[in-house]
Amino acid sequence: MEELFLTVAFIIVAFLANTFRFFVNGYINRLIFVLATVLLVLLEQWLVSPSHTHWLLLFVIAATVISFHFSGGMIAAVLASLYLWTSTGQFEFSIYAAYFLFASSIYAIRFYVRKIRRQRDHWLEILTINSKQLNVTKDVSQAMQQTFNTKRLLETILTSMTAGHGLGYNRAMIFLLGEDRHQLKGIMATGPVRAEEGFEIWENITVNRYGLADLIDKKEEEKADQLLNEIVQDMTIPLTQESFLTNVMNTGHPMLIKQIDEEDELMMHFHLKLNLNEFAVIPLIHHGEKSGVVIIDNLVNQKPLNMHDVDIITPLATQAAIALQQASQYESVERMALKDGLTNLYNQRAFQQSLSEEFCSRSFSIILLDIDFFKNYNDTNGHMLGNDVLVQLASVIATSLRGDDLAYRFGGEEFVILLPDTAKDQAMMVAERIRKKVEETAFPKGELQPEGRLTVSLGVAASDGSMDPFEVVEFADQALYEAKEHGKNRVAVRQEV
Repeated sequence: MEELFLTVAFIIVAFLANTFRFFVNGYINRLIFVLATVLLVLLEQWLVSPSHTHWLLLFVIAATVISFHFSGGMIAAVLASLYLWTSTGQFEFSIYAAYFLFASSIYAIRFYVRKIRRQRDHWLEILTINSKQLNVTKDVSQAMQQTFNTKRLLETILTSMTAGHGLGYNRAMIFLLGEDRHQLKGIMATGPVRAEEGFEIWENITVNRYGLADLIDKKEEEKADQLLNEIVQDMTIPLTQESFLTNVMNTGHPMLIKQIDEEDELMMHFHLKLNLNEFAVIPLIHHGEKSGVVIIDNLVNQKPLNMHDVDIITPLATQAAIALQQASQYESVERMALKDGLTNLYNQRAFQQSLSEEFCSRSFSIILLDIDFFKNYNDTNGHMLGNDVLVQLASVIATSLRGDDLAYRFGGEEFVILLPDTAKDQAMMVAERIRKKVEETAFPKGELQPEGRLTVSLGVAASDGSMDPFEVVEFADQALYEAKEHGKNRVAVRQEV
């Protein structure tokens, strides 16, 4: 019967203890656990027999070591010894020594288990980070393979460094070397200027569950991070003065800034301008050639950075340097393919591309012109001098245009000019300015031309955006033919357009 009462008492105590533990903090939780074991020892002593008390006190000591570490275990061993002494009236040194040894043993086992668990958690964290890094690298590689557009590449790189499913840093900024290689120019940045903005961005990303490609497209559509971009793009850093960026560019080694150096003027400028406090600077290097730097920080969550973060970013920075170099080479080849090798104006391929992409649904005017009696000039003076005339004429055309106007060499001695958002009357004024300027320019052997000077004829046409742009070219060509037919050295316009 006593055993039944003891069992019921144990169940009630265990139930109440575990119930209360759900409603309290960690310290009280552990205290309830220890007190519950003490209560169970007392119940056993009161309801059954005190003969097993010295064994049951071991459970109290074990519970205390688990809950309050080594110091708690030693205190429990002292209290257990005092309780046993007072309750029995006998001094049992061997039992008391066993209590302390037991507490030490439990703590040693607990310490070993915690050490193994920490090692496991550490390796699990490393494996998780490495797995995440590999996934980010794979996503970035796939995104980079889909474009040679530098802007898209930069957005891909920065987004992969800052997206939550990416490397997860709060902000990233890219500065690239200028053509003279004596200064760094701010190119692009992603992230908030203030921490409050960052929380809003994170909430939006979490709610919509954006992926890497979604975030890049979203940045392009909404011009996200515009304020930070404007600040960064307005920054030009000379590398002629000693600073943390000069150090990184000279050594090619990344730098982790844990505290702002007030003696470094540039660092203080970044601190005040961009709210940078703790950040990392990683150089962009490919085949030993440095092309710029990436700067990362955690403005929003204030998570400390360490060299492990630098090690994580470095492979991505290297990949970025390779991609940017390839994009630069590709764009250079593209520019060469769209340029006329003789006059350095855009060529006919570029003209057709512009019509198809930029002017297919917008208003514009077009001017077609060619040199009067150019066959006579080549037959009289030779094609080499004819080429010199084409180069000089291209220069005259280029200096006669407005800011948004585009000039192309259409072929042979024929040139074409696109005037965006320009009405027919304005286009005629531009055409007349070019005609007059050519007439007044001294070209080599120009006096040998039939009119005693080298001249051009021009045809003008315009569209309100509703016409096929290539049809407008045809109208301009008809106007040019009309100018030739009516005496040359004049501007004609297709009136029906």
